[in-house]
Amino acid sequence: MVNTHFKLICMILCLSFITVACHSGTKKPGIPETEPPEIPNFSPGFTTTIYIDKQLTSRCETYSPAVRRCGSGNELAFATISASQSMAETGVNFQIRAGDYKEVLHITASGRAGAYLGYSAYENETVRLIGVNSMDNGEEYGPIWLDQVSYILVSSIEVHGSVGFGRLLNAHHNIIYNSYFAGSTLWNNGNGASKRGGLYISFSHYNRILYNNFYQGTDALAIINSNHNLVMGNRMDLAGHDLWNIKCGSFNVIRNNEFSNKNQKLGSIFDCDENTASWHGNGKFASDEPVYDSSRHNLIEGNIFRDSVKYYSSSGGNGIQYAGQNGIIRHNLFYRVNVGIGMASYRDEATYNYGNRIYNNNFHDNHCIAISIGGPINKMADNEYLNNIIWNNQGLSQENCADTSAKQILFRSRTNNEEHFINNNIASSQGDGILGIWGTDRSYSIAEHENSIGNIHFTDNLETDPLFIDAKNNDYQLSKTSPMIDAGLFLTRIKSESASGTQIQVADISYFYDGFNIPGEKGDLVQIEGRNATAIISAINYQTQTLTLETALTWKKGEKIALSYRGIKPDIGALEY
Repeated sequence: MVNTHFKLICMILCLSFITVACHSGTKKPGIPETEPPEIPNFSPGFTTTIYIDKQLTSRCETYSPAVRRCGSGNELAFATISASQSMAETGVNFQIRAGDYKEVLHITASGRAGAYLGYSAYENETVRLIGVNSMDNGEEYGPIWLDQVSYILVSSIEVHGSVGFGRLLNAHHNIIYNSYFAGSTLWNNGNGASKRGGLYISFSHYNRILYNNFYQGTDALAIINSNHNLVMGNRMDLAGHDLWNIKCGSFNVIRNNEFSNKNQKLGSIFDCDENTASWHGNGKFASDEPVYDSSRHNLIEGNIFRDSVKYYSSSGGNGIQYAGQNGIIRHNLFYRVNVGIGMASYRDEATYNYGNRIYNNNFHDNHCIAISIGGPINKMADNEYLNNIIWNNQGLSQENCADTSAKQILFRSRTNNEEHFINNNIASSQGDGILGIWGTDRSYSIAEHENSIGNIHFTDNLETDPLFIDAKNNDYQLSKTSPMIDAGLFLTRIKSESASGTQIQVADISYFYDGFNIPGEKGDLVQIEGRNATAIISAINYQTQTLTLETALTWKKGEKIALSYRGIKPDIGALEY
């Protein structure tokens, strides 16, 4: 049995080819002509359906959905979104009929667990909120506003031509599903960088952003001071700043999305400096106090990061510009971005970058390098890179990512970083000078790096062509002769005494995920070396380094453990053969 995340990234990879073909003639850039999956493990519990139909002129208690008229049915309907709000309560599902609505969707009533309050387009009809903004303390925001509410479903709604896409403020356990957000008026041909030009989520927890499409935002999706949120199956294209960011948020998941942005970078994770903390969009939660060392245990997995701006430096056009703590970045594909992952360090929002596990990713054909690593400021240590494929990225010359060379990894400082590269495949067909230092033209092989690039540790890394099936066409499956097959390391060792049971203490628990208590989420499926049985992680105790499993496994002390795999060992790279 293979971990489901491997299967999902394969699905996303295949769909990316389909959507490219579909987009060429559509009126909606960035949106695929495929039906999204259903929301996993979700039952809304609706008890009442009420209609909103702009063809009506007033409230109607004899509405017929079949003919969209009053007087020939027995359903309740309203002519406007605002008029319907008097009926908003637990268990009500508002079905909105086709049309362009110059109204905001300002939601102030909540549902509850098992009985959501819903706002959805009727069947396959197109519902657009167009050219209208919500107002809060004299400031304009996007037209969808979940205002201190919980258990709301917003589904299949389009937003066009507004300042931004929407805002969740102190809003929890909500779902934004299968919607289309396009054309912020702050986009400004890719030069806009306002926090208002996207979907802004602040002080909001346990929300799910699922299978939506974002096109031409500024920060298209921002998650600020918010924890335990899931962003899955979305497609994001073009933003003036970030496609997405997480700032001072923990236990969030970014999974199985496709990101491209030829104007700037794709994603970022940071802490909150004073500007972020004090912004008036945070409402009553705005504060003059920054929040540092507070972006912990975020999981980024199974995504495609492709086609960022080609930038002159390693500080721009990143797939992920990263300064978080104890995070996991795994099973992602990075291609044709400027730098795959920039391990950032600058004041003030990027001074803590430690305890991260970056494993089983692919970095290929990026405009500059695979990974850029800054120098420590407050804390930058204990970052481990394991089982990654870093192959034939363009490289850089002195302070320039526009020239071809063999460099694959760049260190922006010679100071002690305590970075560990273990059992990766790091190679270039241009030569073995695959390591570099910013500001110098010299390149280093792994064998030459000692005493030259600070306290960086390289252990048992390979240097060879990974033999992808068809990298030129973005097919990063391993061919049957690939030296990456069964060449990966297990993630850690078992410290518990030999036994059978559901609790296992391990040497390094940082590699694993337990679902983060997000609704509908399951933890990792794990497997012990040489054994066929697998089990799902239901809980992690970070203090005692203990995994709790849903079903019992048998082990011996010292045996190695990983995510489930095929063959005799895990593979190197994002996609298990």
